This record gives sequence, structure tokens and C-alpha cells, in this order.
Amino acid sequence: RKKMVDVGSGCGRLALYAGLTRSDWDVTGIEIGHQLHSLAVGSLQRGINEDLFRPIIDDTASADDEAQISFYNGNVLPGIDPYFQNTQADNDTVQSILSQANLLFAYSTVWETDSAQSFNPELGAMVLSSKWSQTLASTCQNGVVAVTTDRVLNPDHGWKLLDRMDVDNPSIWGSVGYISILEK
Repeated sequence: RKKMVDVGSGCGRLALYAGLTRSDWDVTGIEIGHQLHSLAVGSLQRGINEDLFRPIIDDTASADDEAQISFYNGNVLPGIDPYFQNTQADNDTVQSILSQANLLFAYSTVWETDSAQSFNPELGAMVLSSKWSQTLASTCQNGVVAVTTDRVLNPDHGWKLLDRMDVDNPSIWGSVGYISILEK
């Protein structure tokens, strides 16, 4: 089974859509905001009540014919954010979720760029800060495919840019999706 992780999953739209359309995937959304996380959990529960999804009864079991969807309220950047402090158990859970991912998505449009080189002319892209690129590279498994928006993961940490795609995003006059693979 494929495992998708949506970093910064917000109210869960992408994770829920992936669960509806990809029955052979396990999908986890990680969201730092308590209110957005609560909305995602509430939407998942409504989907369970309407028989769109099945509840996860045992975290170790996964049905072959349907997606497993879960949401976790946590911070992907352990110990870095002064406003959201993870416990060691939180860090371990997030690390475990990320380490199992085959596909990672991050709507990274507002995330910080690298302070040393915010724009890489060879890649033709703004580069995500090392705290994001390095944290994800050290946590995720080799071969994970990552899709980021408007900022590319830093190749200095093992991320190889495979493709880029211009997409409509009316809220910011368009976006670029970057598809990278981790080659440790």
C-alpha cells in the first residue's frame, strides 16, 4: 500500500479527496493548527457517518480495498517553533508518519526560503529553507516523492527536482508545483 502524507493539511481537503479517489493509499494529514485539525477530524467523522469512509479500528491493520485516512495535530519541525512545543511522544509520532511516506505533499507557498540562496537560477525556483528541506530529508525514506508549491526542496539535502508544473491558483495569481525525489 502507498502512504501519502499531507504536511500542513489544514481542514483536510486534500487528504479526504485522496482517500476518496485512491483506495490503495493510506493518507495522513499533519496540521499544526488546532482549529484546522479539528475541522479535518470533523469532516472525516461526517464522511464515516455517511459511509464514505470506514473508521480505523486498529492502527496496525489496513484493509486492502479501501483507503485509511487519519489526521494528526502536530509540528513537523520538532523543537523549532516557540508557539507549538512537541513532546517527545509527538516528535516520535510525526517522525514515524513521515518515515513511512511514499508521497509527501506540502502547500509550501508561504514557507520561508533559504537565507543563503532564496532563488536558485539553475533550478529556476525559490528554495525552501534548510529547516524544511533538511528536516524532511532526514526523516523521510529514500525514494519518497515530494510535491511542494512555489518553493523547491533544497538539493543540498538530497532532493532532486524531477519536474515542475504551472497550475492555476486564483488566490495568488498562479502557482508552480515542484516534484522532487529524495536520493540519500
